[in-house]
Amino acid sequence: MKIALIGFGAINRHVVDVLSKAAPEVQIVAIGLPADQESTAAVPGARLVTEPESLREIAPDVVVEAASREAVSMWGDAALMYSRTFIVSSASALADDAFFERMRRLAITNGSRLIVSPGAVAGIDGLAAVSLVGVDILHHQIIKPPAAWRGTAADGLLDGVAAAPMSFFRGTARLAGSTFPANANVAVITAKSSGIGLDAASVELVVDPSATENRHRIKATGVFGTISVEVHNKPLETNPKSSQLAALALVRLILLQMPGVRF
Repeated sequence: MKIALIGFGAINRHVVDVLSKAAPEVQIVAIGLPADQESTAAVPGARLVTEPESLREIAPDVVVEAASREAVSMWGDAALMYSRTFIVSSASALADDAFFERMRRLAITNGSRLIVSPGAVAGIDGLAAVSLVGVDILHHQIIKPPAAWRGTAADGLLDGVAAAPMSFFRGTARLAGSTFPANANVAVITAKSSGIGLDAASVELVVDPSATENRHRIKATGVFGTISVEVHNKPLETNPKSSQLAALALVRLILLQMPGVRF
């Protein structure tokens, strides 16, 4: 199976490392990067490309994005036209309803699939299942240490944080995903997968000076009952905004595209 990676930051580097052990037969044939980042990537046998149209010639089986919502917009059309499966990590791109609809139609037209990675949380399969009967309430709380919020829209609030956790955002999944795409990206995933939608799902963002992990607390209720999920993730050493689970979830989705028995 041939894979093209979009982006080569902390997450996709971890994907390459884990994949080399879990499925060494998988070929990474291309890495898509902005032109000014070409020198940062090096995977034996992988071609470095800067133009989405390059995917036509490369013809990967799977394209895996772990870069940014802008990268999803840039590479999405080509990925769905020239590969069977486009796996997306930066789900905040799909908070744009017009873009979401364009990707959906393009996938149908080309007989391809856009698969949204569950990222740094568990339970997305359950949320997607109960979406068939309806979710009435969805709340997603994200708790991270100050280092994870540095360089984001929360920067101005962090200097006042003492020893106690501080909730600095309460709002919709749409607003959380668009304002904090690197940190609250997963809130778009829970809102979309549950079917409740970006404007009905509530999100709370918390900075906790004592935290050593990135934590997610998700609660969904409806006629089906209640789903409660809590995840404590170790952040990637090279990027405190991201969790190891985000990379491992991508590897799992890649493995699901291969023959064999999968869970």
